[in-house]
Amino acid sequence: MVSSTGAQRVTIVAYLALLAAMYGIVWFLPANALDHDAAINLVTAKALAAGHGYAIDNLPNPIVQTHQPPLFPALLALFTLASSNAQWLKLLPLAATIGWLALTRRLLIRMGASGNSAVLIPAIAAASPVVLFLGTNLLPETLFGLLATAALLALLSERALLAGIFAGLAALTKIEGLALIAACVLTLLIRRRFRGSAILAMASTLIVAPWIGWSLAHLAHDAPAGSGHVASTIFTGLAANEKAIVLGHNIWDLFAAPISLLTGYTSASTVALMFVALGWCFIARRQTVPDLFLLLYSLVLLFLVVPPERAIAPVLPFVLWVIWRVLRRAGSRGAVIAMAVIAALAPLAPDAIRVVRARAAGNLSSAAMPPNNWYELQRLFAAVRTLTDSSDIVVSNDDAMLWLSAGRKTLRGFTASPWELFYSPRPALATPDQLSRAILDYHAAYVVLTPDIGLPEAASFHTSVAALERGGIIEPVALPRIERGYQLFRVAGR
Repeated sequence: MVSSTGAQRVTIVAYLALLAAMYGIVWFLPANALDHDAAINLVTAKALAAGHGYAIDNLPNPIVQTHQPPLFPALLALFTLASSNAQWLKLLPLAATIGWLALTRRLLIRMGASGNSAVLIPAIAAASPVVLFLGTNLLPETLFGLLATAALLALLSERALLAGIFAGLAALTKIEGLALIAACVLTLLIRRRFRGSAILAMASTLIVAPWIGWSLAHLAHDAPAGSGHVASTIFTGLAANEKAIVLGHNIWDLFAAPISLLTGYTSASTVALMFVALGWCFIARRQTVPDLFLLLYSLVLLFLVVPPERAIAPVLPFVLWVIWRVLRRAGSRGAVIAMAVIAALAPLAPDAIRVVRARAAGNLSSAAMPPNNWYELQRLFAAVRTLTDSSDIVVSNDDAMLWLSAGRKTLRGFTASPWELFYSPRPALATPDQLSRAILDYHAAYVVLTPDIGLPEAASFHTSVAALERGGIIEPVALPRIERGYQLFRVAGR
C-alpha cells in the first residue's frame, strides 16, 4: 500500500512531467519573435551583434533603445552570433525559466516551506499561461525572475555583495528591479546590517547607474514621428484625470493578476477575494523577505503607464507563498491539499487550449488572443521579399517582425502612447492622417496588413489602411495562394 507521502510525491512528479511536456511542445513551435516586444528585443540584439550599438535598426532612421534595459538583448545577441534559429534563440528564456523555478524552490525552503510545498508553488506558477508564454518567447521576464530570486537568496545568506550584483543585474533586465534594490537595502537596514546595506547599494548602483544615465541622455531620441515607440510613467505627460484613471486601472489589475495569471478569468469577485486574502495574509504572518520586495514592486507597477499583469508573472511564486504560508497553519491539512490541487490544475486547461490552437496555427504569439497563422505569415514575407526592392520602406503594424523576416526597413506609421494603448476610453491610435503622413515623410513604397493578433492598436490600423485604400493612396497587390487578411499594398504612383 502506498503511503500518503508517497502518493503526494507521485502526484507531484506526474504534474511536473505534464508541465515539462507542455513547455516542450510550445518550445518546438515556430515563434520567431511574434510578440511585438519580443521582435524589438531581437532587433536590438541583432544591432548589438552587428556592432551598430543598442539601437532599433528596423526603422528607416534607426534610434537608440531607451525603453528596454539592455541585459536581455545583450545575452540574446550572444545567441544570435551562433545561430538565428527560433528554437536556439528560445533556449535563453527557457533556460532562465528553469533556473528561476529551481532557485525559487531553494528560496522557499530558506523561508520555511516544506519540500513538497517548495516544489508545488513554483510548479503552479510555471503552469500559468502567461508564464508559459514568457518562458518560451524572446522576453526578459523570466530572466528578471531568476536574477531577483538569486538576489533575495543571497540576501538571506548574508552575502551583501552578491545580492547587490544580482539586484543590479535584475534592474538592468527590467527597470522594476529598482524596487528590488530598495527592498534589499531596507531589509539590511531593518536588521541593522549597515555595512552590508552600503555594500549592496554601491554594487547595484555601479551596475545600473550607467544604463540610467545613458538612457536619460538619449531620451530625446526615444520617440520620433512614426516609430510608435513611447514610454512613460504617470509623472510624465498625463493630465490629473488621466493619472487617476491609470492608478485606478492598475490597482484593479494588480489584485486581479494572480487569479487571472492562473485561470485567465477576472471579475469583481476575484479582485475583492484577492484584496482580502492578501491583506489578511500580510497581517496574519508577515515576513520581511519577500514581503517588502512585493510591496515596493507593486508600488512601482502602480505608477507605470502599462497594465501590471505581465510584470506580476516573475513574482507570482512569492504571491502564492504569501497565501500558502498562512493557509497551511490556519486550515486542516486535507483542505490545504485540496486547494493546492485545484490551484495546480486550474492553469492547465487554458494552457492546453492555447497549445492546441498554437499547433493548428503554427505559433504562439499572444497570451490571450488567437494568433496569426505563422505559415501564412511566412508566405506573405516571402512575397514581400520577392515583390519589393531592398531599398523599399514598408509600413506595417508588425514592423519589427517584418524586418526580421523580409529584410526591409519598416515602421508602424503612427505613434501611440501607453495611455492611448491601454487606458484611454477614446484612443486615437493609428489614424489615416498619421499613416498617410508617415508614407509621405519616409517615402514608403508599400503597406503590409496582417490579421488582428490581439494588439490594442490592430483594429485602428486595419481601419486606417482600409481608408487609405478607399482614398486611392494605396492599391492592393495580388498575392495568389495566400489567405485573406494577409495583404500587401503598393503606394499609388510608386
